Amino acid sequence: MEVINKLFPTEESLSGVDSHLRQLRSQIDDLDEEILLAVRQQATCGSKAKEDLSHAQNAIKELSTKIGDIKKRADQSEVMVEEICKDIKVLDHGKRNLNTSISTLKRLQMIMLAVDSLKELSAKNQFSDCAKLLEAAGGLALRFEMYKRIPKVCSVMSLFF
Repeated sequence: MEVINKLFPTEESLSGVDSHLRQLRSQIDDLDEEILLAVRQQATCGSKAKEDLSHAQNAIKELSTKIGDIKKRADQSEVMVEEICKDIKVLDHGKRNLNTSISTLKRLQMIMLAVDSLKELSAKNQFSDCAKLLEAAGGLALRFEMYKRIPKVCSVMSLFF
């Protein structure tokens, strides 16, 4: 009542009711349009947000799958590296054994040459040279202590011990 009395204080002012009503209907129509537009925008934003969330979830799943694949490949690589390391150790031991064998064979060859030289020098009665050669060959022969159980080495070493 107060609002109406303020808008229309006198009887003469009641003549403006129709224009005021048209103005209010126009404002209501404008507000209805704004509300409808806001609802549409909200619906669009809501579906856009759902779509963005769906994309994010798919990206997370894809990233998780890729991380799983990377972890699986890393585990396979680790196993492969361990196998390669084992092979390298075996090859390293083989190389060490081969180097030891080569050195031992060279020493054995040197002893055999010394034995042949000793035979020649003793046949020529060059005993001072024999003594020097025997001393050098004896030093080489000490390296063959661990090979005494091998018949061929044992027969060669019997000349020195």
